[in-house]
Amino acid sequence: MHHKTRTSLCNGVLLATLAMFVVGLFALVWSGLPSPRLPSAETPSAAVAHGSLPPVTYAIRQSETRDAQKLSAAFDRIGFDLDAVSQGYISVPRVLLASLPPNLDRLDAMDGRRVLFLRTLLPVVLHVNAEIGADRDRLLQIRARMARGERLSSEEVQWILALADAYDEPGADVDMLLRKVDVIPPSLALAQAIEESGWGTSRIAREQNAIFGQFGQDASGDWDYRNFSSLTEAVAAYAHNLNTHRAYREFRQARARMRTQKGEIDAVDLAATLHRYSERGDDYVSSLRSIIRANALEAFDAARLNLRSVATIVASK
Repeated sequence: MHHKTRTSLCNGVLLATLAMFVVGLFALVWSGLPSPRLPSAETPSAAVAHGSLPPVTYAIRQSETRDAQKLSAAFDRIGFDLDAVSQGYISVPRVLLASLPPNLDRLDAMDGRRVLFLRTLLPVVLHVNAEIGADRDRLLQIRARMARGERLSSEEVQWILALADAYDEPGADVDMLLRKVDVIPPSLALAQAIEESGWGTSRIAREQNAIFGQFGQDASGDWDYRNFSSLTEAVAAYAHNLNTHRAYREFRQARARMRTQKGEIDAVDLAATLHRYSERGDDYVSSLRSIIRANALEAFDAARLNLRSVATIVASK
């Protein structure tokens, strides 16, 4: 009898201890401390940093870049909608194609050809402008520091000299450089590409990437349409031509005046300064203005590239 009482007492102590342990365990779990969980299909495995979702990768296959219909479908798949861009709802993906699809001229609908041409070229124009804009921003910062009497570093001086050499400005005058180191309004660049290449259907545009009708000398010294390895190279050469050639000094002066007086660049007005780009003169200017207005291209002057580097696609031939 006495033995049974001692055993029951021991069992009671053990049960009480076990109960306290269980209660403590529940309290630990419900206190908010993390508990191990098995991965599930609904829980993304990628880590989220700084509150941002993992970036989306825009996948365009090489085979899709070589066919007009497939490329158009690929643009649809990644959500590259020109109307949404023009209204400021979305940015432009960094899709930098090396060339236009060779069968662009055989796309059935004319509207389809136009839309595909703009979707192919707009990201490239914005990319080239972004690179020019980065140099311009740095130049503006340096000029502001010089105005405050600050001394430039040797690295900054060398950078200015290299930029002056690239833009054919022997005196390396910062104010003169700022007239040259400036962007080309996307609407104007697109209008010239449309006019010179027939919406990308000309032979030299499709085979040589000469979408602006650029001429140059070959190794033998003969003049002919230039060959560019990519659309990016062609657009960069076009922008550099307008920013440096003496034939377009009026263009650069008008652009600088617009920035001072209006704070922005008016592409339609600026087109008037390009009468020397073509032998057609004023008729050429009228054509550019008609193209800008008929296709509402000025809406793309406010377009911006997507900042995600993973959205960049460089497709080679």
